[in-house]
Amino acid sequence: MFLRFTKVRRGSAILEYASIAERTMVDNKQKTTTVKYLGPVKSNEDRERYQRTFEEYRDAMKKFSIGDLKVMPTLSFGLFYASRSIMEKNGILKVLERHTGSYAEILSFMIISRLFDPSSDLELTDLAQKVFYPWQLHLSEDNVYRSLDSIIEEKDQIEVEIFKALKPDTSTIHYDLTSSYFEGKEDNDLVLFGYSRDKKRGKEQIVIGLVMADGIPIHHEVWPGNTIDPKTLESTISTLKDRFGIMNVTFIGDRAFGRSKSLDLLDHNLYITAAYRWDQPYRNILMDTDFTDSIIMDKLLIKRVEINTDEIMNDDSTEDQRKLIEKRKYIAVYNKEREQLDLNDIEDRINVIKKKISEIHDQSDLKKSLGKMKSLVHFSEYGAILNEKRINILKKIAGRFLIVTNTDLPESEVVSAYKEQWEIERSFRTIKSFIEIRPVYHRKSERIRAHVFICVLSLLLSRIMEKRTGITIESIQKSLNTLDVVPVNVDTRKIYISSESQEAYQILKTLGMTYPRIRECAHT
Repeated sequence: MFLRFTKVRRGSAILEYASIAERTMVDNKQKTTTVKYLGPVKSNEDRERYQRTFEEYRDAMKKFSIGDLKVMPTLSFGLFYASRSIMEKNGILKVLERHTGSYAEILSFMIISRLFDPSSDLELTDLAQKVFYPWQLHLSEDNVYRSLDSIIEEKDQIEVEIFKALKPDTSTIHYDLTSSYFEGKEDNDLVLFGYSRDKKRGKEQIVIGLVMADGIPIHHEVWPGNTIDPKTLESTISTLKDRFGIMNVTFIGDRAFGRSKSLDLLDHNLYITAAYRWDQPYRNILMDTDFTDSIIMDKLLIKRVEINTDEIMNDDSTEDQRKLIEKRKYIAVYNKEREQLDLNDIEDRINVIKKKISEIHDQSDLKKSLGKMKSLVHFSEYGAILNEKRINILKKIAGRFLIVTNTDLPESEVVSAYKEQWEIERSFRTIKSFIEIRPVYHRKSERIRAHVFICVLSLLLSRIMEKRTGITIESIQKSLNTLDVVPVNVDTRKIYISSESQEAYQILKTLGMTYPRIRECAHT
């Protein structure tokens, strides 16, 4: 073991750093490993101070007998090490420190913990006993609440500053909405009944709007549970322009934004979305389009179709609206594999409906039991039968959708851009399943918003790691969790020894990080 001074060139400057190192033999080759990083060397006083530190460290690591050792339970480290390094290198940690002060480290721990073990925010103290987190962490229930209050107070500025630090490509913006339901009833102005995207009827919820750029989340908003999609659109577009300075952008959204009110708003910007398939004239267009002379793209057939502007305009539409509508371009898309899945789903629903009709004779009870499937049933005074007309329409539009855009992009590029919208839908699945945004244990509106913000920042970390490694966060987590730290008590000292993991080593290497060689010694 020895004291090492290393010089590094940074542009025209030459910087010097001190560390404690040791030489070992690996495969008959001598290898130098950093045992402990000490810091920058800026003066002779620094050199003398590091020399004293080295001597104290060397004395503390003096030889001892096996009987002096007490090996403690293994602590997880890899995911926390990698995630916090990403937060530090990308300026995320500095933004949190600037806006939340002493609570930044607790917030960092909360954000990373949702990738490790997404449990209650108030169970962090128990979790901290299972992991190695060598950064100062003052956890308590009060501090957790104060941390959540501090981050939501600065939410707008924190989002913008992280956005500026990461500098994502904003030539296209993806936007989508989801809902998150609550068990029981809440008494606030945020958790309300509304259209459930989770298919959870009779449960109060919140609505979450998520904006993605360059594959990462840059902005989100939590809306009351009864908010409808078009209401979020104007506010979101305004926020992107005013707060983030994103002026010339192509806005991409799913078919929830393909209704007439949303399209009227989108017409004032460049956009790509899908029309709502049941609206006319889109439904007939999809049913009647012949794809025999279409363009083949991957497993899709795509074809430009024309729609008369008069069929789309409302009676109260203005001339300015007509001019905007005339700029729309329509592309019909057919996916044979999706068609078969849709047809199978239709058959499954028909079988369920037939069974319920035969078992439930009271029409009121039958309607409640069918839920959304009641649209496939025709009710009359003579009883309930299948709505064959609607079922036939469903079968004809199976595997088909209609993309609407006002951009000048070629058809293939428009379809390709819309396919990327599925990435944000995958992000919602990640935030709901892997990061587990539910259940939400908070009752106050602002703390619910803070909880969602923590989950979105966890999603941000996961997307950064996925982009750099090319593999899913689930696989990354599994590999990094093989890097552990073993605490060993020796008399009045505690030594932390890192494990050897080839899986974790490969992930860290891809992320541009060195493998941590921990030989830390602390007095107990």
